[in-house]
Amino acid sequence: MNTKRNIFLSMAAFTFTLAMISTSAFSNQDLFTTLDTDADSMLSATEAQAHEVLSELFDSLDIDGDGFISLDEFSVANLDK
Repeated sequence: MNTKRNIFLSMAAFTFTLAMISTSAFSNQDLFTTLDTDADSMLSATEAQAHEVLSELFDSLDIDGDGFISLDEFSVANLDK
């Protein structure tokens, strides 16, 4: 009986992980869109100030050093709302 319980718990954890992975890309894109107040598909340092963690990580996420964070650069952060 313990083996069945362990299998069930493992399957539940796996299912939960898949659900989190599949929704994280959408939630990241939604968050990016919300923060991108001028709808130019880039986040400026000013726009990033609306999210405490993003504001702190801005320089490290601006991989190409152009002063903006693109959706690709933003996706690396995997921030929660």
